[in-house]
Amino acid sequence: MSTVMGARWEQRDRQRLDILTAARQRLTDGGFVALTMPEIAEDAGVSEDTIYIFFRGTEDLFATLFAQRLDDFHAEITPACRVAETGEQIIATVATAYLDVYRVFGRELNIWALVLGDHPAANDIAKPLVAASQRVLNTLGAALTRTAKRPVAAGELRLALPFVWATITGLAEHVTGGRQVLHSCSWEQLLDFTARTVIAGLDAMRNPQE
Repeated sequence: MSTVMGARWEQRDRQRLDILTAARQRLTDGGFVALTMPEIAEDAGVSEDTIYIFFRGTEDLFATLFAQRLDDFHAEITPACRVAETGEQIIATVATAYLDVYRVFGRELNIWALVLGDHPAANDIAKPLVAASQRVLNTLGAALTRTAKRPVAAGELRLALPFVWATITGLAEHVTGGRQVLHSCSWEQLLDFTARTVIAGLDAMRNPQE
């Protein structure tokens, strides 16, 4: 590769990084409504046309940021999942760490409905996000299997993971939204009850002979 071509690729990589950095900051500070191309371009020091070289639109940019955030989340929970001694500890750790992810990426936009729907470029946009999500679920599933009181069949885990993840997402929605004011319990109390109930239910469903 020539020196000129190398410099051009470095410039493109730097521009993409600047765009993502600007978009991430706007999303964190102002939510999805702040994720507008003119403002992102201004913050990143590029033209709007340059943004569209790298991203098809707002949804693509959001999905890319979400995938990156899930990878950061995965790196955060992996050490704890590897050393946790009980399923309750795993649920508590993952659910607590996911609160900050959900506050930014879960409350305003159901990106899954877009990237897995009829969007013209849905498949390409979804791939990194699906891969990042699967890494999280694989780590969660491995930890729950390791700490289970009885052997976990593959078929059971296939059902348990979406159930557990829906519960964690529901907790995040409850706590980051306004519904928590309807209940007198604290986050710690709700988390402890949820973790114990979920794990007790999973353990009770298992056949001792499996």
